[in-house]
Amino acid sequence: MNHGTKNKLLTVLVVLLLIANAATLALFWMDKMKHPPQPKGTPQEFLVKELKLDVQQQEQLDVLRKEHREAADQLREKIKDAKESFFDLLKQTNVTDSAKQAAAKAISSNTEALDLLTLNHFQKLRALCTPEQQNKFDKIIHEVARMISQPRPPGGPEGDRPPPPQN
Repeated sequence: MNHGTKNKLLTVLVVLLLIANAATLALFWMDKMKHPPQPKGTPQEFLVKELKLDVQQQEQLDVLRKEHREAADQLREKIKDAKESFFDLLKQTNVTDSAKQAAAKAISSNTEALDLLTLNHFQKLRALCTPEQQNKFDKIIHEVARMISQPRPPGGPEGDRPPPPQN
């Protein structure tokens, strides 16, 4: 291969690499645009800031949050117990389909109760707001829902995951 052909080949390869890099950067950039950054802080802090809740509303929110937390923790414990019972069926031989369905239904009914509890909690919170705050609430509630549905890190304040196995 002569020197001119090598130069052409190298030039083409460099141009292709530049195009590939530009395309990769563009894809990353477009993906960032699709997913806005997650708000910082707790959902409660986010709501207080975004809705501009006054002191009285903040106190009422704190009471609602504590009530919701207690009831939700009880339901989460019931869900955990129901799932343990569900997987304990693996220890039995000849488990009937009706036993499997009953165990699965226990999980789903508690999960449904938790979802309804959360919806009612946010209805009560919305009722605390002024009409202007309610309009803002309606715009940000999906962001709040994403914040509370994020998986909690193990060992965090509410993390009940077991620690990773030690090798």
